[in-house]
Amino acid sequence: MNSRYCLLLLSLFLFSSCYETVSTNPKKEDVESTFDDLLQEAIDDSYGNICGVSMSVNSPSLTKIWTGAKGYDSIEKDQKLSVDQPFRTASITKSFVATAILRLHEMDSLNIEEPISKYISDEHLKIIKNGGYQADKIMIKHCLNHTSGLYDYAMGKDSPYISTTTASPQKRWTRTAQLDGAMRWGTKVGEPGEKYDYGDTGYILLGEIVASFFEGDLARGLRDLLKFDKLKLNHTWLESLEEEPSNMSTPVHRYFQRLDVTTWDPSNDLYGGGGLVSTTQDLSTFIHALFNGEVFDKKSTLDLMLTKPVYASSYKPEENRRHKDYRYGFWGVTIYGEQAYLHNGLWGTSMLHVPAYNSSFAINFTKGRNERLMKKSILIIKNLKEGN
Repeated sequence: MNSRYCLLLLSLFLFSSCYETVSTNPKKEDVESTFDDLLQEAIDDSYGNICGVSMSVNSPSLTKIWTGAKGYDSIEKDQKLSVDQPFRTASITKSFVATAILRLHEMDSLNIEEPISKYISDEHLKIIKNGGYQADKIMIKHCLNHTSGLYDYAMGKDSPYISTTTASPQKRWTRTAQLDGAMRWGTKVGEPGEKYDYGDTGYILLGEIVASFFEGDLARGLRDLLKFDKLKLNHTWLESLEEEPSNMSTPVHRYFQRLDVTTWDPSNDLYGGGGLVSTTQDLSTFIHALFNGEVFDKKSTLDLMLTKPVYASSYKPEENRRHKDYRYGFWGVTIYGEQAYLHNGLWGTSMLHVPAYNSSFAINFTKGRNERLMKKSILIIKNLKEGN
């Protein structure tokens, strides 16, 4: 009796699980409602850890860019999340900065094989030298793919940078203070070009290089080089370094561990490693335009961006638990047997393009994340393409 009862419970569980799981094989006319169901599924399956999520999908398989939102814009759940609410993107900014550097490269304004010492300030050169580094040995390309050997000033939850920011959330950081911290709080992680070690220090220097071509204005550099106006990225801006666009909705809350950091001064993540505020529709528009010849003037520049790094022969990626295949501004990943290019942000944002399907995705979680949502969304596009 007990055995039969257990079997009955098991069969009911399996039936209900299959029934509740959103199918990745919808009819074409049901795709939009299926994406909508996927967002709700991500929330329902999170055991209360995800309170809101928005997503945009840009693909030839769809008649238009699909954008949707479910849940709430904070853990307080007092305001429904809407698709037009902007959010801090954190490290996704790196993809924009890398693209700007490569735009300058294709314009012959600089060459990524050149040392950073050619473009950064004398003050910063002195700080780097005093920190035990040779700036004339660190090439621009080393900062682009995280092989500069520079210590990450924001490294680790117990770092002086994190503890200082947590204790004084309204402190206004400068690029100089962050760079100085990188020299004082840690030591060189490798020789230039030797190995992969992800961090923000190289990217705040790239931000300085971009800004140097625009009278110190990084915001204008990104906006002009990346053709924000042409692409109609009307909900994207570099927070506190340029004016917020008019009529913006209230931002989605951001969380670090258990802290609501929405009102923290944006300078703690601003000068190239982070800093952009955007929406999922703007992010999917940008990455789709990038991979479809609307940002770079030359196809060879995109090919350069996606070049696999070459490390020192002594470096064994399999021995580095933090190793990832980082190109110039994107991680290279494989999903369902296809090459894809991805960047994540600390606050729960992801931006990805799959060339085989010419499809782009952007997802933002109010708090936390669910990798299955991205994978199931890609699988829907895959099945639609293969079904045509």
